[in-house]
Amino acid sequence: MKKEIVIDMSEIEIRAALIEEGKVVEFFFERATESRLAGNIFKGVVENVLPGIQSAFINTGFDKNAFIFIGDVLFAEKNKPKRIEEVFKPGQEVVVQVAKEPMGTKGARVTTKITLPGRYVVVMPGMSMLGVSHRVSSAEERDRLKKLVDRLKPPDMGVIVRTVAEGKKMEEIKEDIETLLRLWKRIQKKAEIIASPAVLYEEASLLYTLVRDVMDDNVTKVWINSYFGFQKLKDFIDSVIPRLGDRVALFSSRENIFEHFGLNREIEKALSRKVWLKSGGYLVFDRTEAMTVIDVNTGKYVGKKNLQETILKTNLEAAQEIARQVRLRDLGGIILIDFIDMGRKDHKKELVRTLQNALACDRTRCTVIEMSELGLVEMTRKRVRKNLDTFLREPCQCCGGEGKTLSIETVAVQFLRKVEEICRHSSASTIGFTVGEELAAFLERTGKTYLDNLQRVYSKNILWSVSRSLTPRRYSITGVGEEEVRERMLTQSPPV
Repeated sequence: MKKEIVIDMSEIEIRAALIEEGKVVEFFFERATESRLAGNIFKGVVENVLPGIQSAFINTGFDKNAFIFIGDVLFAEKNKPKRIEEVFKPGQEVVVQVAKEPMGTKGARVTTKITLPGRYVVVMPGMSMLGVSHRVSSAEERDRLKKLVDRLKPPDMGVIVRTVAEGKKMEEIKEDIETLLRLWKRIQKKAEIIASPAVLYEEASLLYTLVRDVMDDNVTKVWINSYFGFQKLKDFIDSVIPRLGDRVALFSSRENIFEHFGLNREIEKALSRKVWLKSGGYLVFDRTEAMTVIDVNTGKYVGKKNLQETILKTNLEAAQEIARQVRLRDLGGIILIDFIDMGRKDHKKELVRTLQNALACDRTRCTVIEMSELGLVEMTRKRVRKNLDTFLREPCQCCGGEGKTLSIETVAVQFLRKVEEICRHSSASTIGFTVGEELAAFLERTGKTYLDNLQRVYSKNILWSVSRSLTPRRYSITGVGEEEVRERMLTQSPPV
């Protein structure tokens, strides 16, 4: 599979894209103003233990305490039942690694099951397991790698062989393991002498992790628009994968590199709720707190033969695109896919198989469940970092992130109710309000009669003005009482 990596490097942000067979499948971001936490190792302090939910909160030095579940604790003794209160006590120091970035109101999720990724292997201190990446498909090669690593790994160290180790010699894998063992010893030594809470290890920068996790023989070109970054990247590749060093190229054009490769447009489309398919069908993505729901629709596609064939073709195309979009948007957790209803069992099996095959290229672990009787496919994808939408956007200040806001009519009725309530209960003869521009326009068209009636019924003088400092549909009380109102009105726009 032909791949390309495009890197846009600036002082404030590094962003990169992975392109497979001409289609962008992943975005990566690293900002100077925002630290990446996933993979970092801390020496923390247990703040409190919650036996009721078998978890504990740990101070790692950030605003929000990290939390750890009993299932994320590494026990020295196997098969012995443990409770969280038997493992942790308030004030206890503990070495933990961030398994999941903070999301929303939740702090980071941490674990004592430390993993240190290298180029060819991942080592796991204190464990004994030995595994080979499921993407190494050859049974013969899996067996070779397993036997090779079994001879190399220390007895108190678990090892997982990564996909890029396929076909590699013992010397290369041995060097990788020894490098990671030296790193672990440095982390242990630092933990012994430093006061908590403190950082013991930080994940490598984006440039290095791209080489470690993404760079392989299928990558035909790496484009980067910074000369400093070009030199840094080439030196690193020359030191770890010298045969791929000539594949790094400096993008010297004055045009923005992401604009040149059409990646800015791809980011916009990846943030869109609706994604069109080539056939004319489309996907709709809706994200909730608990899961992401994907709806598949035939749209403009009407087919050529019969209904079942039309549905199957749309669903198969949708499955391919969903696999790409899941990676592109970096969706995690539970994903529920509502494919178009199919009547034939063989079509359903073919669809699930197509989705599984399309997800096989995803470096993040995915699990696909068989289609339910309702025609829904449930899948899970490991959630480690913020998804693209969360990283690039924030909840709307007007609607609170719900995607909808109150209609102008509803806001105006609320405003008029508030005016009437104050008129009814206040003894002041003058009441003042400021309103946003859109609400002001609506009141001028429709609400003026109601305000005049309120003034007449309650014998009040109601003054209101437009404020550009308010969002278009907002309003606020300027003052109650003639002197207070007139004084405050002088600092606002003239009354409407």
